[in-house]
Amino acid sequence: MQQAIPNITPEVKQRLEDQGFKPFKYRPLPEYANPHSLQYWLTNAGLGLICLLGRHYASSQQSIRILWSASAVFIPLYAIATNAKLDGLRQNNFYRKTLDDRLELHPLTRRAWERAKQTHKEYQDQLREEIATLEAELRK
Repeated sequence: MQQAIPNITPEVKQRLEDQGFKPFKYRPLPEYANPHSLQYWLTNAGLGLICLLGRHYASSQQSIRILWSASAVFIPLYAIATNAKLDGLRQNNFYRKTLDDRLELHPLTRRAWERAKQTHKEYQDQLREEIATLEAELRK
């Protein structure tokens, strides 16, 4: 079967490097966007404070407050949700586990896998024996 994306040959790789292309590297999150840093929480606190000040100013001007109120509520909720979702981001999204990694913490699954492999091996051996007997009969 043909690969969907063919491997890059050394000649093509050299030509791409000559044209200025570089291999992709992940850039780390900036501190204001990393929920595990203090600067993230200070940035969100500052934005929340600005929203509350905007809400106060809008009420003093008898203007619409719903935009400021919604922002003041949703900024902390979004910050908490982001922190909760990013705890296992690398394990969940960026790392494709091998079969052994997946079976490591699941002994029942590992036993079922080993049993299925053994059953498959027995079936393949049985097929080989049947094929060998049929070939022997044909040669007679």
